[in-house]
Amino acid sequence: MWKLTRPDDRHDKLTRDTLLDLQDHQLVRIESVQDDQRQIWVLTERGHREAKQLLEPKGIRVSALRKEKYHPVTGALLAGSYDDHATAVTSTAAELHRAGIGHRLGFQTEIGHRLGNGFVQRADLVMRAPAAGVPVLLLEIDRRTEDAHDLVTKLRRYWQWGRLLAPDADKYTVDLVRSRPDAIEDVGHEKRLWRRIYPPTGREGLVPLAFVFADTTEAKVDNTVQVLKEAGRRYWAPRRYESYYRKAITAKDHSQAVPVVVTTLEQLKEHGANAPV
Repeated sequence: MWKLTRPDDRHDKLTRDTLLDLQDHQLVRIESVQDDQRQIWVLTERGHREAKQLLEPKGIRVSALRKEKYHPVTGALLAGSYDDHATAVTSTAAELHRAGIGHRLGFQTEIGHRLGNGFVQRADLVMRAPAAGVPVLLLEIDRRTEDAHDLVTKLRRYWQWGRLLAPDADKYTVDLVRSRPDAIEDVGHEKRLWRRIYPPTGREGLVPLAFVFADTTEAKVDNTVQVLKEAGRRYWAPRRYESYYRKAITAKDHSQAVPVVVTTLEQLKEHGANAPV
């Protein structure tokens, strides 16, 4: 929270004093204390209500209220099981913001992307940072609790979502895609669903996707990246241009691919999110 709200501060004293003041006004409370003694703070019911009045009219969705639970016999407040995954997601946003990439209100979590079969693929984090040259970036934060092939499945779903037509597509285009699924590749991105939700990325291809690994080993990350590279090639790799002069054209077509970048939360913390790649 300190890095997300006060990235220029050398220490967290101001953030901590602010939290204590909010606690005095019954707007926040301590959910749990981690092994390294970091405290996890969450909104109280009153604070949640005020946050919704402040943010949601501006189109900023507030996460669900984490209710207090008490022991049925002693009445003592039970320590919450705050998800370590949620902590990693917030830390990723903080490191990006600390590097000057994205405004603190330019991050949203658990954003759904509905596929044609009704399945909703939720992005752990969506960042909008046009000032940093990143109009939109979807982020999947993985603590290596998922199988590598599950991440390939997520990549495939984002690729499929990027190929959906917009609801207001003309009848000719709809009939064309229904009769020949690959015809979507001949339909401009401005006629697709994703362009109704996100702005142009300024680059070839679909909406870019970042995998950020946290709390894992270098060997596991390497193995996962190899699976993503091989099993997910259909979704991220460019293709040759269709042409009568294929041998003369060496450039590759990225227009139907999902741009993918991979890093770790530990690398972001050590080198900064704006470090050379």
